[in-house]
Amino acid sequence: MNPRQRRLVSDFKKMKEEFSDHPYISFETENNEVPPERYFVNFKNVKGLRLINDESGEKKELQIVSDHKIEIYLHSDYPRFKPQCNLLSGAFHPNFRMASPNDICIGDYWASGETIVDIIYQVGEMITYQNYNVSSPLNGIAAKWAKENIKLFPIDNVNLRQAEIEISLKDNSDK
Repeated sequence: MNPRQRRLVSDFKKMKEEFSDHPYISFETENNEVPPERYFVNFKNVKGLRLINDESGEKKELQIVSDHKIEIYLHSDYPRFKPQCNLLSGAFHPNFRMASPNDICIGDYWASGETIVDIIYQVGEMITYQNYNVSSPLNGIAAKWAKENIKLFPIDNVNLRQAEIEISLKDNSDK
């Protein structure tokens, strides 16, 4: 098995461990291939923003939405280069492109030690505006709006990361 294949197998194992019973995040794979190269990730009950037309159709307004879907594609150069992340449901965010290909900026720098699990948590925190970057946006309108409305953030305080195992130190040296 080559290094890329080992990484794909490792990623899939971590995905199943982390998200099989997650209260907010679930995933599917394409064609049930193992190990998968494409993941479809669903965020449920995670508040974010979507830009819609108002009732008159003449103005835009922001709506809070709770369901989101992204696609993560592990191309042939992964993990040397970051995976492709695309938004499949609409969202209004400085780091989500609203036009095709609807890509998500997961950072300017990529370290091959980052995992798919890390990326999914990062995107979830971006959806809720716990994490955003207005300095190099993919959506300039959302960046301008975010700068002007910083007091509204985060949109949701949900903690997406599973609780870590509590570890205590027991001193048995006196026995």
